[in-house]
Amino acid sequence: MDATPEHTAVDWAARYREGDTPWDRGHAHGELTRRIDSGQLLPPHPGGCCFVPGCGRGHDARALGEAGWTVTAKDIVSELEEEVGAALSRTGGRFVVGSGFEPEGGPYDLVWEHTFLCAISLEEREAWARMVREALGPGGRLAAVVFPADKPRSEGGPPWGYSVEDLMALLGP
Repeated sequence: MDATPEHTAVDWAARYREGDTPWDRGHAHGELTRRIDSGQLLPPHPGGCCFVPGCGRGHDARALGEAGWTVTAKDIVSELEEEVGAALSRTGGRFVVGSGFEPEGGPYDLVWEHTFLCAISLEEREAWARMVREALGPGGRLAAVVFPADKPRSEGGPPWGYSVEDLMALLGP
């Protein structure tokens, strides 16, 4: 895909249909698995709620659900609904079709960020930050895999690079 910042549901759906999804490793991200196994990303209470925007095939969302989170996963690609929704329903979660910029329900104890922020245009990043602030309840937290870390913007995207400092600047205090 070229470096144009705008993509539609049709573009992303075509990539899934064509198997052009190099970000999809076929399993939950290793760091997420490590954090769950260590107890760092377990629900703070029974029924703890987690929002996963731009969930793709839902590997991370499924791992969070299996760890005890009540997961709401959202993606713009409607063709993923049957596959991801069925898997999440087994752990009390759900899949919602739509833009990840709109939190679905909430408030959430956790927002899990992995490849949504790097896939959106630079102009949309403030909307992403607003979504995180709106989605999280009191004491809620954001856990993120910063990917691709420190990729120069001059290289284009998606994925658009960012750093931990960029993430902190977006979110504010």
